[in-house]
Amino acid sequence: GTPSGDKHAVEVKTDGTLWTWGSNVNGELGLGDQGVNRSSPVQVGALTNWSKAVAGVYITLAIKTDGTLWAWGGNYYGSCGLGDSYQANSVRRSSPVQVGALTNWSFAQMGYYHTIGTKTDGTLWSWGINNFGQLGQGDRVSRSSPVQIGALTTWKKGFAGYNFSMGIKS
Repeated sequence: GTPSGDKHAVEVKTDGTLWTWGSNVNGELGLGDQGVNRSSPVQVGALTNWSKAVAGVYITLAIKTDGTLWAWGGNYYGSCGLGDSYQANSVRRSSPVQVGALTNWSFAQMGYYHTIGTKTDGTLWSWGINNFGQLGQGDRVSRSSPVQIGALTTWKKGFAGYNFSMGIKS
């Protein structure tokens, strides 16, 4: 299974369909609405090409079988990686939105308003809040779009915690 978020969960079935349930304060269930919680799993759209999904704090991330990365929900501090951050209701996303145009994402995990992702080329990426340096960029500047961490191509997976991140190399 996939990890659950703060108050919601997401799962990809073996048939490639995507399902969410729980709290939907910021549209994190991806069902096109906000504020309507679901106590049972509900399918997100009709697509059958979802591969992986993870629920974070008020957002959800998912990777399709084509390697594209998708995000939706509250987008606090740019944690969706869509180039903007939550300033008004219009920036929240209640349906999946593609993060960039690349097709080589292999893994992504949410921390507390930040995300760590890996690509199939072995690079490690981060975005979101950076008040403790959890983005691994050598500073405390938050990023609203994915930024590569260093230049190494030997990362297998990156993990995000509450206010920290770590990675496993191949």
